[in-house]
Amino acid sequence: MRLDYLKWFISVPLLLAAGCGYTWSDNGNSFAPQVAHASNGIYRQNVSTVAVPIFTNITYDRGLELSLTKAVISDLEAHTPYKVAPRDRADTILEGTIVYSGTNLLSRSPSNALPQEQLSLIIVNFTWKDLRNGQILTDRRSFQQSAPYYPTLGEDPYVGQQDNIEKLARAIVEELAAPWGKTAKSN
Repeated sequence: MRLDYLKWFISVPLLLAAGCGYTWSDNGNSFAPQVAHASNGIYRQNVSTVAVPIFTNITYDRGLELSLTKAVISDLEAHTPYKVAPRDRADTILEGTIVYSGTNLLSRSPSNALPQEQLSLIIVNFTWKDLRNGQILTDRRSFQQSAPYYPTLGEDPYVGQQDNIEKLARAIVEELAAPWGKTAKSN
């Protein structure tokens, strides 16, 4: 009975650690986080560089295009094997247009009717194209992301918009994964 308990006591933490992004270290003495290396097959193996020109912005929110472009570039380099390069040296290009930016009221205070919770909403169209052969790799229209913010807690619309930009950039980068049902090498 004691041996079964000891096996359980040792194996459960090993299984939990293995499923949470941790691996047994090379020195064999501890667990270490896995290296954030994205060559696990979810990204296209035949693409190594991406050009990301500044997104076009057809809304009245000036500066939104710069913030979104910067966030997309940061996310691309942090979470994918792709490197951002100038258009003349890139394999692919990611171009986008911000078509809507606004705020929606979600709830009001029952005592004074002031907004309690609001939602920042941004809608974009974007295309990821292979510059070597002209193939469209990803094309999304009316791709939207939203993020709540709370004016009653002192948050202004800028807080909601910045949170939304970060979420939108992450979602755009996630759309660059190789399509399911095909191997990444065949794309």
